[in-house]
Amino acid sequence: MNRTKRNRRFTNARAAACTALWAATLSGPGLQAQEHHEQLQQLVESLPVADRAVIDRLGDLNKFEAKEWHYHAGDLPHAESTSLDDAGWQVVQPGSEAPAGAVWYRRWIEVPKSLHGYSPAGTVISFRFEADAERDVTQIVYFNGRRVALGADLEPVVLFDHAKPGERILVAVKLLQTDGPKKFVNARLHVEYAENRPSPGDLRDEALSALALIPTLSKDPAADRKVVDKALSAIDVHALDASADAVTGAGQDRFDASLRTASQTLAALRPMLQQATFHEVGNSHIDAAWLWPATETVDVVRRTFGTAAQLLNEYPQYTYTQSAAQYNEWIAEKYPELNDQIKQEIKAGRWEIVGGMWVEPDLNLPDGESLVRSILIGKRFYMKQYGVDVHIGWNPDSFGYNWQLPQIYKKSGIDTFVTQKMEWNDTNQLPFKLFWWQSPDGSKVLTYFPHGYGNQSLEPLRLSTDFATARKQAPGLPSMLDLYGVGDHGGGPTRAMLDQGMHWAKPEAIAPKMEFGTADSYFKQVRPMIAADSKTWNYAALGQGAGYTYPAAPAAGAINIPTWNDELYLEYHRGIYTTQAKHKENMRNSEIETLDAEKFASLAWLGGSTYPTDTFTDAWKKITFNDFHDLAAGSGIGVIYRDAQKEFDTVRQETGEIAEASLKTLDAQVDTRGKQGVPVLVWNPLAWKRSEVVSLDVQMPEATSDVSVVDADGHVVPSQIIASDAKTNGFRLLARAEGVPSLGYTVLHVVPGKRDFASDMKADGLTIENDAVRVRVDKATGCITSLFDKKAQFETFAPGGCGNELQAFTDKPKDYDAWNIDPGTYDVAPTLIHNVDSVELVEHSPMRAVIRVKRKWQASSFTQEIALYAGADHALVTTDVDWRERHILLKAAFPLAATSDHATYEIPYGSIERPTTRNNSFEKARFEVPALRWADEGDGKHGFSLLNNSKYGYDGVGNLLRLTLLRSPTSPDAEADQGMQHFSYALYPHAGDWKQAATVEHGYNMNYPLMATQVAPHTGSMAATHSYASVDSADVIVTAIKKAEDSNALIVRMYESAGKAAQVHVTLPPGATGASITNLMENESGAAVPVSAGVASVSIHPYEILSLKVEYAH
Repeated sequence: MNRTKRNRRFTNARAAACTALWAATLSGPGLQAQEHHEQLQQLVESLPVADRAVIDRLGDLNKFEAKEWHYHAGDLPHAESTSLDDAGWQVVQPGSEAPAGAVWYRRWIEVPKSLHGYSPAGTVISFRFEADAERDVTQIVYFNGRRVALGADLEPVVLFDHAKPGERILVAVKLLQTDGPKKFVNARLHVEYAENRPSPGDLRDEALSALALIPTLSKDPAADRKVVDKALSAIDVHALDASADAVTGAGQDRFDASLRTASQTLAALRPMLQQATFHEVGNSHIDAAWLWPATETVDVVRRTFGTAAQLLNEYPQYTYTQSAAQYNEWIAEKYPELNDQIKQEIKAGRWEIVGGMWVEPDLNLPDGESLVRSILIGKRFYMKQYGVDVHIGWNPDSFGYNWQLPQIYKKSGIDTFVTQKMEWNDTNQLPFKLFWWQSPDGSKVLTYFPHGYGNQSLEPLRLSTDFATARKQAPGLPSMLDLYGVGDHGGGPTRAMLDQGMHWAKPEAIAPKMEFGTADSYFKQVRPMIAADSKTWNYAALGQGAGYTYPAAPAAGAINIPTWNDELYLEYHRGIYTTQAKHKENMRNSEIETLDAEKFASLAWLGGSTYPTDTFTDAWKKITFNDFHDLAAGSGIGVIYRDAQKEFDTVRQETGEIAEASLKTLDAQVDTRGKQGVPVLVWNPLAWKRSEVVSLDVQMPEATSDVSVVDADGHVVPSQIIASDAKTNGFRLLARAEGVPSLGYTVLHVVPGKRDFASDMKADGLTIENDAVRVRVDKATGCITSLFDKKAQFETFAPGGCGNELQAFTDKPKDYDAWNIDPGTYDVAPTLIHNVDSVELVEHSPMRAVIRVKRKWQASSFTQEIALYAGADHALVTTDVDWRERHILLKAAFPLAATSDHATYEIPYGSIERPTTRNNSFEKARFEVPALRWADEGDGKHGFSLLNNSKYGYDGVGNLLRLTLLRSPTSPDAEADQGMQHFSYALYPHAGDWKQAATVEHGYNMNYPLMATQVAPHTGSMAATHSYASVDSADVIVTAIKKAEDSNALIVRMYESAGKAAQVHVTLPPGATGASITNLMENESGAAVPVSAGVASVSIHPYEILSLKVEYAH
């Protein structure tokens, strides 16, 4: 390569380093950034005063600043011209704000006669203008009226190629229109000296890097520290003082000579420093949709991948790592030539595929099946398109990680996981770099916390401080994986970064080794070195006594690492469990409706129907795309949620049509004849028997003023007419279907006329009850003052407590409005919304009783219906809110009589206990936590489960369990959650603990309602009630039944929920010829499972996710 071109690139790299080093070190709100800053301060402050002055002086010699700029708001033609008079423009400095429209900045930049006594003559001076906004800021840079750069996140541009003191250039910068206000951050100038002169900046970085690593790597720290002191003492900064007025001559020569002497002295530390290696992995984090729509992301991916492919041609050592199969599908479909280049680089081992998922999703909010399908679809795409089997999990930016993720990964063929997000914690820093992460079933994946994913500096100083910490966290660690490249809106590694890396990778560098490679090559190096012994930790252990102790020093050639057996809870971005409620409701419902459709389509397929594999795959692609972490979090701009709504509507339509067609096929096989009336099939999509209320829509053949419901034997079924239409003879009814079989159906008949039935419903004023539960509501406040478990004879709520109390908190986070609930938010007493417009019993029938509470508060209005149904063991609260608040968080609170030091919350494929105490910083930090369908608190004898159908944020403190209902941030979506909201939650008092009370089943029941379809009376081969599949263990939850991707088999997925090993008997749909255990990717992973008389017998371990592949002769 042409030396001049390479040197120019190196110049850009050095300039980029100057601007990026401290930004990279200090970026992010987390404690890790603060820790790095403190480490650097400590390094400098540990030096003698004279050495500290030398370090400061060296740092000044490669830069100078351009502070004052002439500024104009609004566009102007030819404002870059050197003849334009800008004397009347406003003068601004870095930190100044600018409006959303186009703005201009101008100033003359002159080469100084001296840089702190050092001559800039003959140097290369690069310029970079930094601006910030919520989205990328596009800028156009002009030198003397000539455009030299256009784009966002620009690399430094050479301003003076061979500087001459006194030379001047007019710099004009135009910032284009942005979505909101922007800020002028800084304007930086970096000086690169000629190759024949030593670099003051390099020597400074080498000395500080050595200081950072001596305590970690040195066998004689005191002696090696003296080497650094000797090198710094050799630097003759006074020579610069002597030459300050005459910048050429003996003074400058003496200074350069002293730098060479210092470098020769410091070189004695090279062998010690090169015990450490920096393994540099180029990547670009690309947000699928965030502050821009997905349509824009397509172009971001094209540009990012195109740049990566070009740089791979230019830099033989460079490798590129990327995740998210959706991005590759876009490239394959829209840019086949670029895809062909990617294929070639993958074969050459220089383009690495990681992650395996469709996109990088949130990993707390989607249900387990959504996470599995994201991996299934992603890995299958990568194998088909590139022949790659991904085995590194990659989700660097999600907002916390559920405890079952190691098992999900492990059973998907992924044995390693990388994320950097935990360093964003606002309270506690997890003391890990490389460690085992363990699920409750015992599955482990090797996990790594890099410092950031978008580092833009490859200076050894940043890396050395990070390595010093890493070596303490994982004693014996010989190398450190580091991720670099522009991210979020794409970009990836730049020539400046690569040139900088090449510079520090040179053998003569007095720094740790630097190598470029893939994540896979790194883990292949370190995995065999990991010692067998590993102490296990969790949050409870960290908060006890003296807290964490680092692993001991290992034997030579080994690495000691800890094991983490808990969730990875992000102590930041706690508001994302609630923001953009409609999107979260769509996520939940699309999962449910697609899983239901798969079950019914599978049963129809066994009967000869075509299974719509492609339609389901497309549905899961849409679902999992909208599980992307910024989409799921509610932290994006409004348009991405409008786009998501369209995709969710498509999913519902297509899966709804599949379910309807499948049920018609199955209905046709059932003998629906009855002595009278209109037959209705009631379907249960879950794998246990259920007795619940179901909604029926029927059209009677003849006019009638009243109807009733009977079962197949003619017994009256409790029912109630909700609506009717005399013109069509149509009726909407509620009916309590008893004993609907597991994954099966029962036939009911709607008959004309009114038939009485026994009912346990009672109502007395604002007290409603059935045989199981009594509910009392206070007329003055709308509070539920009593939730009495009649079977256990226990009052659920604390004496004098207000159940279902609406509590409003001021919610004004310091940063990240849509993301954050700041620590201390719940420490301030909330506004208790006790004012009511009306509290009245609006319905009392043999079927149900309903108390309606209406209220207004500030600009919002609320209607809540507290309902109790005949035969039900829980109360249902249905809420309609016209939400018009700003920066208010709304909770529903429940003060409990039976309490514990912990509450239990549902997570994907399981549950987790979290403390209700606040005894240490780890407990205090988890003041808002995620859950799926339920949370439960009790004392083991009595308990209370708070179920929901679309909410994810809870908190439990002392005897108070609360569900977060709504937030109202204004950025980045000014209208987030404004307007009508509809949701329900259920109050389930119970005896025993949540396991004995079947809370898991109750949560599923609330979210997977019984389904009813009117059918014609006809003969059929199937009886009036039938179960297609079931399991004989109440603790084993069947989550999915689907056709296998590549064979004529059914996949039956289940998990053990209570922590008890079991021998499970699975009753299968007729015709099974054999079965085997598979992993989550449907690859056989165990011995054959015996099947006898349609029943498979299989062992399941505590908390295990188990997939059964059932063969059929189809």
